Amino acid sequence: MFAKQKFGLGTLVTMLALGAALAPALASADAGAEPGNRNLSSMIAAPAARSAAGPTCTQNVTITSLANHDLVSTELGYAGNEYAMLRARATVEGPWEQYRVCNFPDAGYWTIQSEADGLFVSAELGYTGNQYAMLRARASVVGPWEKFILVSCGFNCTAIQSQANGLFVSAELGYTGAQYGMLRARASTVGPWEQFR
Repeated sequence: MFAKQKFGLGTLVTMLALGAALAPALASADAGAEPGNRNLSSMIAAPAARSAAGPTCTQNVTITSLANHDLVSTELGYAGNEYAMLRARATVEGPWEQYRVCNFPDAGYWTIQSEADGLFVSAELGYTGNQYAMLRARASVVGPWEKFILVSCGFNCTAIQSQANGLFVSAELGYTGAQYGMLRARASTVGPWEQFR
């Protein structure tokens, strides 16, 4: 039928915004789409066509840091309080770099779910120091720490804001070793480290 498409986070936000204007014409095309296939019609028609029924979710979404051009990975090889840390460090896409992103338009938030472990991304607001608000794919249910706002920061540019603390997600490119590129919801403004696609 249609080839599976992979889209960056910024492209997804732009396409969903266009969906409100194009949804009536495309709603019939969306009705026959298979769950695993994400084509342009099913993605942009989804917000208007399904808003009353619940969230609009898109699979196989990649998140790329615009600062270092690396893909965000879910670190499933880590243990303890660092298990499933999100880091902007991959140059090649694999299972750890794929996410399911859901828009809850009536509630005003988004969720990000790792496709590798099936868990929702949390901003760890209980952590302190240089790990405060680290993003980890570790929650089985959505609570306040698993809710985000996606903000356009220009063409093909998206900032991710934690709804829980109101701060933007940064890729910590000043960190070294196994923490290089760690994602943390800790910035009050959007700069180069807070820009993703």
